Amino acid sequence: MSLLQPRPAFLLFTLCLTIHAAADGEWNPDTTFPALSPEETIKTIEVPKGCHLECIASEPMVEEPSMIAFDGNGSLYVCEWRTYMQDEHATGQLDPVSRVVKLTDTDGDGKMDKRTVFIDNVILPRTVLPMHDRVLVNFTEEQTIWAYFDDNKDGVSDRREVAWQGGEDHGNIEHQQSGLLWNLDNTICTNDRRFRWENGKLHAVPHSRGRISQWGLARDDDGRLICSWGGGANPAHSFQLPAGYPILDIREHEDGYFRPWGICPVWDYSDGGYDVKRQAQLTSFSATCGQSVVRSPLFPEWHGHSPGCEPVGRLIRLTRYSWQDGKGTAHNAFPGSEFVRAKDGYFRPVWTECGPDGGIYIADLYRGIIQEKEWFPTAVTPELRARYVEDYRKNKLELWVERYHRIKKWGMIKVHRHGRIYRLLPDNKPAGKLPRMLDETPAQLVAHLSSPNGWWRDTAQMLIVSRGDKSAGPALEKMVSNPDTNARIHSLWSLRGLDSLKKETVLAALNDQQPRVRRAAVQLAEPWLAHKDEPTVAAIKSLAADPDAQVATQVFLAWRYAGQPGEFQPGNRPLPLVAALRKHDDNEALQSKLSEPARKGRLVYESLCMACHGLDGMGVKAADNFLAPPLAKSAWMANNGNIGVLARILLKGQAGPIDGIAYGAGLMPPLEKTHTDEQLATVLTYAGERWHGWNRKVTAEDIARIRKDIESRTAPWSHEELKAVK
Repeated sequence: MSLLQPRPAFLLFTLCLTIHAAADGEWNPDTTFPALSPEETIKTIEVPKGCHLECIASEPMVEEPSMIAFDGNGSLYVCEWRTYMQDEHATGQLDPVSRVVKLTDTDGDGKMDKRTVFIDNVILPRTVLPMHDRVLVNFTEEQTIWAYFDDNKDGVSDRREVAWQGGEDHGNIEHQQSGLLWNLDNTICTNDRRFRWENGKLHAVPHSRGRISQWGLARDDDGRLICSWGGGANPAHSFQLPAGYPILDIREHEDGYFRPWGICPVWDYSDGGYDVKRQAQLTSFSATCGQSVVRSPLFPEWHGHSPGCEPVGRLIRLTRYSWQDGKGTAHNAFPGSEFVRAKDGYFRPVWTECGPDGGIYIADLYRGIIQEKEWFPTAVTPELRARYVEDYRKNKLELWVERYHRIKKWGMIKVHRHGRIYRLLPDNKPAGKLPRMLDETPAQLVAHLSSPNGWWRDTAQMLIVSRGDKSAGPALEKMVSNPDTNARIHSLWSLRGLDSLKKETVLAALNDQQPRVRRAAVQLAEPWLAHKDEPTVAAIKSLAADPDAQVATQVFLAWRYAGQPGEFQPGNRPLPLVAALRKHDDNEALQSKLSEPARKGRLVYESLCMACHGLDGMGVKAADNFLAPPLAKSAWMANNGNIGVLARILLKGQAGPIDGIAYGAGLMPPLEKTHTDEQLATVLTYAGERWHGWNRKVTAEDIARIRKDIESRTAPWSHEELKAVK
């Protein structure tokens, strides 16, 4: 239960920064500095040798672009957050004046030259998924997913209908639903759920955890999801297994991975985190988001790598993945440097996308403030000063207010309603052609499954399956024998999506020469294995000794799906993911013994609290500090818990150090306006039963009573105040 940018701070002497920056001649922290034109900004951005950036859209064509997605004809849909932090007070932030716009390149020169407002006057649209005849959209303040239709094809939506009915969501805007991604297995994934597409409606199925990512979601060629945490400051995690399987508690990153290498000298971060030696922001990640996966023929050297944004550091990290014994490890693809990094203090990349032309696209909010109001105070009032406890460095609230005055002096608060979309291309290769998939027949779409560009394959599969036209079946059956590995994999999953996949086709694929095809076939064979089909059982048993560790791991997953994990006989070989899966299943068996309220509370915990308090309740460490205290060791939770204290923390939040230890940015935000009494009661019950063996259950009435007692309080609690609670 923590915040988006909870990073430890180091005391920085402004004098050191001032002398250096003034000597540089590039930025003087004693005066204001203006926004730059796109052309000027590009000059401040470092990109890999042999590549260049182009600006394909900028203000006024696009404003505050928080997310982008291409449709089947290459038009670009953009979520415009026109009310995000328009001043230091977040005035009008939830006013319904934001938009989804549609940008089109009408002459094929790579620049967007036509803009239509597809959806107008809405509250902060979060993500979009353009499909065959509709665009799926989710918004801030609600979980419902809407389908918008442009019946007369003028680029403006004419009507909408509910694709999936969700409830209200009044949590912090940085912590709500995100991601609408069509995955290889024909599910539409968000950070909270997976959906099956059936006759124009979405049917929800859960992830193995309540929430898997924060802002952004990506997939690789084999259907693994690449997730990120903003508050957890993690650009890439939970990528071991294809979507739908358990997310494993396993080490995934090389040593030093979380050290960013920005070059922006502007010191506007909440708590410091400034690299004094290099005179650059940051010393550890702060707010990572907007990841994608490079699957473009223009960049074969980076195939399968994932670019992820760090808007506070003004950089994009490219993560490279290595695999040993079936387990993946994340590395910085540019050790001691970054994929993309800028000196321009207003460069704020928040989303990346690999486009139909093979380019890597970057959505840049281009603005001064990149911190939501909850962690952007403008004054230390006497009341707040009395409630915050000084730690060994300095009061967190005062650090934040000092930051506010710095950026106000620099004129950064006034820089908003800008926005740029860039395209990264190689110098020696032309961009690919624009697609016309929305106008194509099923047979024409099937042909794209052999494209070297992952965007073309994904979009073709989505259109084939979402249309539900089984006339594509014969062409798909033929494509199963295509020499291209990806073509065979996509055709198998397309047949599954049309409910036209034959057992004989899967059995043949289990003997494919390429391990990636065998792995996919094992996953596709699960229904027949669960029904104990003899040819399938025999084929799966023979693959337990497959020389490829990922295939062998998938065999274990298949037996696990069939309820017979004991049938897996891998021999004497290291399979770390199988070991982690067995540990996961043992843990699930223990958690199944929790009470029903605790099981409900687990969903709240995993969607809200886990990013900072950790899956095991021991806290998440970032750099040298923990983001939040270990609930598993909390004295407040011992002996059936001090409900009076715990409820006060949840309702009003807590600020300052705890027993002399500073966590994250020193603030757990209040939940009184975002969560119901029942939700808060169940999450306490879960944590208490899970780590402290409670034999009591917290009720909604318990929370309601304390809510009433403290309703007039307006500030978070300090640890000293909580110790005085009886």
